[in-house]
Amino acid sequence: MTIYQNDQPIDPEQVRDHRLIHAAGGVVFNEHNEVLMIYRLDKWDFPKGKVEAGEQYNVAALREVEEETGLHGITLGESLPSTFHTYTLHGEPILKETHWYRMSAPAQPLTPQTEEDITQATWVPADQVQTLLQNSYATLRDLWKNIKLLNY
Repeated sequence: MTIYQNDQPIDPEQVRDHRLIHAAGGVVFNEHNEVLMIYRLDKWDFPKGKVEAGEQYNVAALREVEEETGLHGITLGESLPSTFHTYTLHGEPILKETHWYRMSAPAQPLTPQTEEDITQATWVPADQVQTLLQNSYATLRDLWKNIKLLNY
């Protein structure tokens, strides 16, 4: 498990005093071996969001993908490795664990959730994802590397 702070790996001992919150999201493939990506706050990302109280991680992941992209007909696949990063919210240190799932859905037009600062939702050929992730977060580059290594 690698924990990131400001896109740099940190020692897990540094997060003992952090409040843990959970998020969930999906890496969605279509029948053309394209991957669903969003563009939010000048970075490429995969759709994800906070888990609501009492919500199961896989249910939250499906809900967030649909809300952030307008995608329908999603099939939930296997769980992927979680990612971890820290931030500060109102002076409180937070450790966020994001639970990821592989998903599939038919190619279709997408609608970015602009109220969440998402300006693009698009299908990207799988062989171009790594290039786009150069303008993203270290956690997502690690996630994509794991997906490729595990032949998901």
